[in-house]
Amino acid sequence: MGSQLCKSKKGRWVMLRKVLMLMTIVLGVWACSAQGGVIDSNWVGGEWGDWETPSNWSPAIVPENGANTFNVTIDAGAGRVGVRLLYDHVINTLACKGNEVGLEGDGLSHVTLTLTDTNYAPLTDNGELEITGWGLEIFEIRGNVANSNGGLMDFWGGRVDGNLVNPAGATIEVNGQLGIEGDCQNAGLVIVAPYHDFDVDQSLSNTGKIRIIGGGCGVGEVLVNDTEGEITGFGVLYGGERLTNAGTIRATGGNLAAATGAEGVFQNEGTLANAAMSLLNVSHLNLLHYGSWVPSDVNNTGTVEVNAGGGVAFDCNLVNEPNGVIELLGGTLSATTITQAADANFAGFGTITGDVVIEPNGLIQLTGPTNIVGDMQIGTAATLEISDGTTLITGYTTNNGTIHMKGGRIIPQGGFTNNGNIIWEPGPYNNIADFNLDGQVNFKDFADFADTWLWQAQL
Repeated sequence: MGSQLCKSKKGRWVMLRKVLMLMTIVLGVWACSAQGGVIDSNWVGGEWGDWETPSNWSPAIVPENGANTFNVTIDAGAGRVGVRLLYDHVINTLACKGNEVGLEGDGLSHVTLTLTDTNYAPLTDNGELEITGWGLEIFEIRGNVANSNGGLMDFWGGRVDGNLVNPAGATIEVNGQLGIEGDCQNAGLVIVAPYHDFDVDQSLSNTGKIRIIGGGCGVGEVLVNDTEGEITGFGVLYGGERLTNAGTIRATGGNLAAATGAEGVFQNEGTLANAAMSLLNVSHLNLLHYGSWVPSDVNNTGTVEVNAGGGVAFDCNLVNEPNGVIELLGGTLSATTITQAADANFAGFGTITGDVVIEPNGLIQLTGPTNIVGDMQIGTAATLEISDGTTLITGYTTNNGTIHMKGGRIIPQGGFTNNGNIIWEPGPYNNIADFNLDGQVNFKDFADFADTWLWQAQL
C-alpha cells in the first residue's frame, strides 16, 4: 500500500514538473515577445485626435518605444487626419499615407518625435503630409525624413534633426521657418514662401527646382546646384563655405542675392541670369570681419546672361575664364573689375559698371550702344571690337592692342592713350561715314559734314 502511494505521488510530481516546465517556456516566450516585440500601430482615431489617446490606435496602445517598439502608420485615405503631440515620443518608423496627414505639436512647448530606425528614412510621406511647427523650436523630428514621388510635404515651421530627401516628382512647400540639421538632397520641387526660410545646417545638393518667392534658402556649409538644377525667384540664396552653380540660377520677379560667407567661395560653371526688371546680386556677406577686407574673385567658366530691364552684379572682381561666356543682352553688368581672359567669350550691348581689363589675346565684341562706367585697358594683342553703335567710356582708356570699329565708334570720354592699333571699317548694317543717314556714303555726306564743321569752327 505504501509502495503504491509512493509511486502515485512520484507520478504526480513528474507530471507537475512537466507542466511547470511547459508554463516556464510559454511565459518565457511571452515575456520575450512583450519585452522585445515590434508592434505595427495604425491610426484609427478619425479626423482629429491626440497621439496620447490609446483608443486612437490599433492595437489600443500609445506608440512609445519601451518594452515594445513601434512601427507607426497614419493613413488618411481620401480624407484628412490631424494628429497632435502633447509630449515627446520615441518610435521606430512613421509612414504617412493618403490625401492629407497633419502632424503638429501643442503650439506651447517644445515637442519632439524621435525615430530610432537607422535605415534610409524612418519617416516617409506617400501622400500629402503637413507638419506644423509653430516656429523652429516648437516641433522637432529627430531622424531622417523622405518624401516620395508624387508626394507633398508642407512645412509650417519646425525642425528636422537629420537628413531630408525630396526625390523627383515630389514637392516640399516651406510656409514657415524650417531648419534641417543634416543634409538635404532635392531632385523634385522646393517652394519657399515669402518671409520664410529654408535653412540647411550642412549641405544641400539640388538636381531639381527651387523656387524662392521672397524668402530665403540658406546652407551652412556647401550648396551645390547641379547640372540639372534650377534655382529661380527673389530673396536670398546662401552657401556659407561654398556655393557652386553648375545648373541655372536666375533672378525673377525681383532681386535675388546669391551669397556666400565672408570667406566663402562662389563658383559658376552653369548659368547666372536675370529676368526683366530683376537683379541677380552675387555677394559675400561680411558679418564678422572689420577693417580692410576684400572678397574673393568669382571665376566664371559658365555663362553670365545679362538681360534688359535688370542686370547681374558682383560685389567683387569677375574673371571670365577661357571658355567662359558673358552675354550682354541690353542689361547692366557690374563688378569691381571685369577681366576678359584669352579664349573667353564676351559679346553684346548694354551697360558695364566697373573697370574692364582685356588680357593679352583676349577679345570683347560690343554689338550695339554700350556705356562703360570705369576704366578700359586693352592688353597686348587683345581686341575691343565695336559694331553698329557707340561705346562711351567714362574712365581712362589705355590701348596696347587693337580697337576695331565695324560701323561703330568709341568715345573715350575720360581720356585716351593709344599704344596700339585703331582700325575702322563699315559695318554690315551701319557706316559712320553715312553722315546724313540716307543709307548711302557719297558727297552729300561730305557736304553735310563740311557744313557742320564750318559752323562749329566759327563759334
